[in-house]
Amino acid sequence: MEEVLAESIDAVAAMHRDSCDLAHPGSPCSTVAMVRNVGDSLEYLVLSDSVIALDRVSGGPVVVQDKSVNAFASDSAQAASSGRDKSDKAALFTLIREQQQVRNRPGGYWVAQVDPSAAAHAMSGVVEEVRGAALLSDGAALLVTDFSAMDWPELLTFAYEQGPSALIASTREFEDRDPDGLIWPRYKHRDDATAVVCRL
Repeated sequence: MEEVLAESIDAVAAMHRDSCDLAHPGSPCSTVAMVRNVGDSLEYLVLSDSVIALDRVSGGPVVVQDKSVNAFASDSAQAASSGRDKSDKAALFTLIREQQQVRNRPGGYWVAQVDPSAAAHAMSGVVEEVRGAALLSDGAALLVTDFSAMDWPELLTFAYEQGPSALIASTREFEDRDPDGLIWPRYKHRDDATAVVCRL
C-alpha cells in the first residue's frame, strides 16, 4: 500500500507543479487512512493523525493512529488550545508555522504533501478476522479520543447502525456544547471531520 500512496502523492504533485509553489512549506497536505481486503484479513495504512478502528471478530478492536505530530506540540499549541487563549490567532499561526518547519523532514512528522517518500513513513500492517472498520480523520474520532463519550466498540456499533453522517453530527453536538474549549481544550471550535465505515 505504501507504493500506491507514493504514486498518488507524486501524481497529484505533478498536476500542480507548473501552477503552484510546491516548495512552499505551507503547500496543502493531508493525512491518509487506507484499507484493503486481502482474503480473510484487512491490510491497513495510516499516515499522520487519521485513525483506523479495525473491528475484529474476537479480541476487541485494533486502533491505529500515528501520533507523531503530537511530539511537536509547543507552548504555542498549548496557548492555542486553551480556552482562555482561543481568540489569540497569533498563537495558532505560530503553531502552524512551527509545524511546517518539521513536516516531512527527518526527526519531524510525515504527511501526504509533495514528497512521495513520505509514504515510507506510514504505519501499515495486516489484521486477521476483521468484520468491519471505521476510517476517521482526527476530527471524526473526537467522540472517543477527546470527548470520552464512547469507547471504540461503541463507536463502531454506532457507526454501523447510524452511518458516518450521524457519527459526525454527534461529534458536532459535542463541539457545540463547548465552543470555547473550556471543557475539552482544543485549538478550534470545530475540526474537519471525515468518516468512512465499512462492513466485511
